[in-house]
Amino acid sequence: MANALPQAIGAQFLDRSRQVVSLSGDGGFSMLMGDFLTLVHHGLPVKVVVFNNSSLGMVDLEMMVDGLPPHGTDYPHSDFAAIATAAGARGIRVEKPAEVREALRAAFAHDGPALVDVVTDPNALAVPPKITTEQVTGFALSASRTVLTGGVGRMIDLARANLRNIPRP
Repeated sequence: MANALPQAIGAQFLDRSRQVVSLSGDGGFSMLMGDFLTLVHHGLPVKVVVFNNSSLGMVDLEMMVDGLPPHGTDYPHSDFAAIATAAGARGIRVEKPAEVREALRAAFAHDGPALVDVVTDPNALAVPPKITTEQVTGFALSASRTVLTGGVGRMIDLARANLRNIPRP
């Protein structure tokens, strides 16, 4: 967690002529927001894309596959584009999928550091490439515990957000 931005800074310092892009989750980015000031201070043209779901989504999933309902991983929504602008970089906020392409074009057209704050669905699961029986069992246990403690609505939202992404023949 939180390694994309520092690695991007190092890569950009190594070769300023190449375009470096950091793909960061909002949790990891917020942990190292001070490093974003390094980009501004040194004028490094790194482009930062922040996937902003206002939660520690991977931690949620780790808890669920261990059979635990997610707890303490959501936080108030942050406007990272506004923070980037306030820091002296180019900040662009994306709230609709149709806006992504133009936002990325604008970021890459900017000479200095730029941040694209992409608001994402907090219910979308990051599915690992290989799913084990143990993970499925833990997830089912977590879902059951969530439902039994009054979280039926949360599980319905989770199902709706992810069932729409299942490929159909």
